[in-house]
Amino acid sequence: MAKEQAILAQLDSSAQRGVRPERAQAALADVPSLAESLFELETELTRATHDAEEKLRAAARHLVAAGGKRIRPMVTLLSCGACGGDMRAAVPYAVAAELTHSATLLHDDVIDDGPVRRGQPASRVIWGNAVSVLSGDWLLTRALEIVSAEDGSAAALPPLLSTMRRLVEGEVLQLSLRGSFAASEQDYMEVVMGKTASLFGWAAAAGAWAAGESGRIPEALVRFGEGIGIAFQLVDDALDYAADPVLLGKRLGTDLIEGKATLPLIRACEADPKLRERLSGVVDGLEPAEAVAGAVLESVKKVGGVEAARALAREHTVAAMSALDEIPDGVHRRALHEAAASLTERAF
Repeated sequence: MAKEQAILAQLDSSAQRGVRPERAQAALADVPSLAESLFELETELTRATHDAEEKLRAAARHLVAAGGKRIRPMVTLLSCGACGGDMRAAVPYAVAAELTHSATLLHDDVIDDGPVRRGQPASRVIWGNAVSVLSGDWLLTRALEIVSAEDGSAAALPPLLSTMRRLVEGEVLQLSLRGSFAASEQDYMEVVMGKTASLFGWAAAAGAWAAGESGRIPEALVRFGEGIGIAFQLVDDALDYAADPVLLGKRLGTDLIEGKATLPLIRACEADPKLRERLSGVVDGLEPAEAVAGAVLESVKKVGGVEAARALAREHTVAAMSALDEIPDGVHRRALHEAAASLTERAF
């Protein structure tokens, strides 16, 4: 019972991140058995790592048990219900989506030298970089094993393999651009499509495959998932320049300090050539990123970089909702709609 109450609280917390939390909360509350399906998800997430080597299991469970919004698995469950399936049939696919996402976080923290993840010391801080990387690798293989054992594996497994490749390619592209602040908007969008949108797209379509759908419906859900994935990342990057640091859970300008040129900064550099000149000092090692962070934050806000990212996020949300219109109407589709709108318009 305590765990079910925690899951319900988690649903409320996720919904409240939007600008219209009451609509998202109400839509999620209307979905029969959603809390029970999420409870089963949490149970299976723990069970998924039971046979891992001790250090791998500890590092993986440290991250998975820390919580998170579980956005991708929730999309999988709701998509299954929207296609007329039993959400419990989608739990293995939802687990695979969350394990894949967790693996990318383990890898990202090593690449970024990240000290904290979900309010706790990152796995790499406790067990070291090598164990953290190997734990991420193990989670990816476990996700593949879980999907391959399902009846819908013929439809779901090849796209998951493709998604994993896109995740790696997106990370490599971002890494190749890091520190130069020379990324174009096209470069940025390619990174977003690989690192974020691809897994959202698979997670959405996986619900349809779990429900036995093929063809047009899963294809529409891929477009929906990729659209909200792009919007989600755009808003996340905008918040790095404009949110309340306490609510955001990290200091502002983290992307800048890590050498990442996201859309708000790219748009600001296009509007203010002097900003790119200032950043060239960082690139040349003449000035630390921390020293210019405050000035860059102000410049990004002044030229409208944050608003530009939010506006583009809304465009991708509209496209995602158009794809969702191809799915039969009902409480599950309405919950997908409201949850996606809430996430992509969140204020922190």
